[in-house]
Amino acid sequence: MPEVSLYVAVITAGAAVIGAAIPQVPILIRDVRQAGQDRRERHADARRQACLNLLGAAGELQAKVANAGHYHGKDMRDRLAEIRDCAAAVKLHAATIELLAARPFAVLADSLAKEAAKFAEQAVENTDLKLNQMVEIPNPGQLERAAETFRERAVAEATK
Repeated sequence: MPEVSLYVAVITAGAAVIGAAIPQVPILIRDVRQAGQDRRERHADARRQACLNLLGAAGELQAKVANAGHYHGKDMRDRLAEIRDCAAAVKLHAATIELLAARPFAVLADSLAKEAAKFAEQAVENTDLKLNQMVEIPNPGQLERAAETFRERAVAEATK
């Protein structure tokens, strides 16, 4: 007889554990779904912020070159260093997007970074450090077109 009551006790305990666990299953499923949704939202937020950072850095580069183009003075080397730093920031932000986004979108970010590098290089090449001035201000047209193309795609991606 003691074997029967042991089996009854085990079965009763098992039923109690299962009975207590069953109401937790929908909660667990909801939590897993919520975690997935939170992860997707964080990823989308990170992409949006990376896009804003890239566009901001490209705009800052354009402003620094324009300001340096109208500057004449002994701090021109410092201004060129700032221009190079801005071009490096564009490249870094583009790399962030390449890590976060699909290939077609990442290619646009890379294209913008390449245009920024060309623009910064033209600014440096067009500067005469003996005269401490930029002899010819680079045309920002290509950089602006690349930034606009990227911006349009970023907006389209964000509204999906």
